[in-house]
Amino acid sequence: MIKGDYERLMDIAKINVCAEHKTPLEVGWHGPDHTWVLRCGHGHDPDVVTRQLSLTEEYKAGEELPGHIEDKVKKGIRRRTMEQGLKPTAMTIGGIPAADLATGEILPIEVVKALVDYAHKYKLDPARGHVVLMYSKPYITIDGYLFYARQSGKHYTLQSRSMTTEELEQYKIGPTDHGWLAKAILTDTGDEFTGVGVITYEEMTAKSPRDQDKLRSPVVAAHPWQLAQKRAEWQALRRAFPIGGEE
Repeated sequence: MIKGDYERLMDIAKINVCAEHKTPLEVGWHGPDHTWVLRCGHGHDPDVVTRQLSLTEEYKAGEELPGHIEDKVKKGIRRRTMEQGLKPTAMTIGGIPAADLATGEILPIEVVKALVDYAHKYKLDPARGHVVLMYSKPYITIDGYLFYARQSGKHYTLQSRSMTTEELEQYKIGPTDHGWLAKAILTDTGDEFTGVGVITYEEMTAKSPRDQDKLRSPVVAAHPWQLAQKRAEWQALRRAFPIGGEE
């Protein structure tokens, strides 16, 4: 049973389904414990949830995206760039932001081309946000690992949940931090790969170096549990489907 604040659970329900029944989640009141909980369409209170596929993830590797969906993807890239407090940048080479997503530094065209080459080497698509540049290094996003996992042809399940009070203590997570655990399970072999995601209070409250009246990462501050979940899932997928020999 996943308990918590109503708004927090609503955010989780928007992007996840019940790991057991693969049905949508809703938030309900659990009288015996006097708390809000997540429930699935089968009246089940799941302990584990799994993330819904996005529009791009629903398409098989190598398929062309319909025009209206591709437009949404490009808008999403622009939105993520703005949400991270970066200045708008010119869209170049198939809609790839020509900026370092960590520092906001404008990238020379040669660097953008190198990023494209890196993505294509592993059959990823930078225009769909599979690979970005962060701190001058290529970074494969969770969308990239989800796409790569689909390309592999291996069947798997991806489950995630918030840490229990005992686990928060075990992992030395602070009382105002957010911790999630994820697990990628390969269907054929049963091999399991775990991931841990943490958002600290310092990340949620850090001020922008350019403007001390603004937060450095407003999205982190608004949805820390969602980003902790994505970090845990990213780590589990990275271990289950290593790209380029990474552990």
